[in-house]
Amino acid sequence: MAKTNASKKAKGCRLEKGIAKRYAKRLYPKSTRMPMSGAMAFHKGDILKRDDKGRVVYDVWLDECKNQEKVKLWEWWEQTIEQCGAYQKPVLHIKRNYSEGLTVMRTEDYFELRETIVCLEKSLREQAYRDWE
Repeated sequence: MAKTNASKKAKGCRLEKGIAKRYAKRLYPKSTRMPMSGAMAFHKGDILKRDDKGRVVYDVWLDECKNQEKVKLWEWWEQTIEQCGAYQKPVLHIKRNYSEGLTVMRTEDYFELRETIVCLEKSLREQAYRDWE
């Protein structure tokens, strides 16, 4: 368990790097953890998303990462919301020792996301059927 401020910071940094690595592998190839973690005026949040050419991607999702044993979910959630820009949606990634990570998002955002996925899947099926004919 992280006891000193330095070890707590390192623990948080590990989660941020892990989330950035997932973004880089699956969505935005040159994503990294945010230097100075949200302290820059042009970009809040813990993850800096970059495309394959290194350009910053202004994604609708703002990511906040917390890697702590004591869960302060509502406090962290408020921090995440406060960092969001006008058109951003909050996403909170949480982790603790010896447990898998969790991602928290608003219920409405979850259902909008699911609706988008279902619509895209339907469109792809219809296109595949037209191509098959």
